[in-house]
Amino acid sequence: MKKGFAVVVLLLCSSCVLLAQKQRYSQSSKSAEALQYPLIVHVAHARLMGQPVSVLHLDAVIDGKTVELEAGATSLLHIGEYQARLLKDDEGKSGWFSKSYELLFTDGTKVVFSEVAESE
Repeated sequence: MKKGFAVVVLLLCSSCVLLAQKQRYSQSSKSAEALQYPLIVHVAHARLMGQPVSVLHLDAVIDGKTVELEAGATSLLHIGEYQARLLKDDEGKSGWFSKSYELLFTDGTKVVFSEVAESE
């Protein structure tokens, strides 16, 4: 009985630590600057590609639309939610477009990502 209780306590503590860690990595502060970033980008997958120059590719959801974003980077990004703003939205004729987003991180760092793909 004591072993079962210890296992349950251990699992609960592990879950609390993982939740706190995820929040620390992905939640932006509620500063005035953060209010200028009204979009939420949910990053579902991140990968580095390319040699010798690395490009960070993100599979993300923005306003319910699945998109792929990319930016030059040398490290990965944790999955989770990040605040962002639309920097460029050039709609051309016949369905052509170009978009870029600026993501705001908890330490105040800002990185511009270009949209390179979208899907339903």
